[in-house]
Amino acid sequence: MKTWLIALTCLLLLAPAAGLSQAMADDPAKTAPVAEEIQGDLEAARRGWVLIEDGALVIDVRSPGEFSGGHVDGALNIVHTDIEALAAAIGPDQGQSVVLYCGSGRRSGLAIAGLEELGYTALFNATGYDALQATQP
Repeated sequence: MKTWLIALTCLLLLAPAAGLSQAMADDPAKTAPVAEEIQGDLEAARRGWVLIEDGALVIDVRSPGEFSGGHVDGALNIVHTDIEALAAAIGPDQGQSVVLYCGSGRRSGLAIAGLEELGYTALFNATGYDALQATQP
C-alpha cells in the first residue's frame, strides 16, 4: 500500500510540471534561452581589451587547430609550451605590453609563468577566447 501511495503522490507532484514544460515547448516565446558557458574570466577579458586597444601585442597560445577556428584579429599563434618562440615574438623589450589568451586562461597562465622566468614583466592573462569574444568592444 505504501508503494502505491508514494507512486501516486509522485505522479501528482510531477504532472503539473510536465504540463507546464509541454506548454512552454509549444510556445517558443515562452521558452527561456539556454545560457552558454563562457570559458574564461569576463573581467580579465575586458581589461585585456583595454590593453589591446592601447597597442599591446596579442598572443593566442592555443593549438593551431583552435586558432584556425577563430581568434582575436591580429593575434599571433604560438603554443604555450614554446617559451623560446614566445620570447622571440615579444622581442628584447622585457617591458613590452603583451596580452596572452587561450581557451580558459590555464595555458596562458603557464606561458606567462615561463616568460616571467626570463624577465618579462608587462604580461597580462586575458584568460579565454570565449570571454574575449563576449566582451569585445
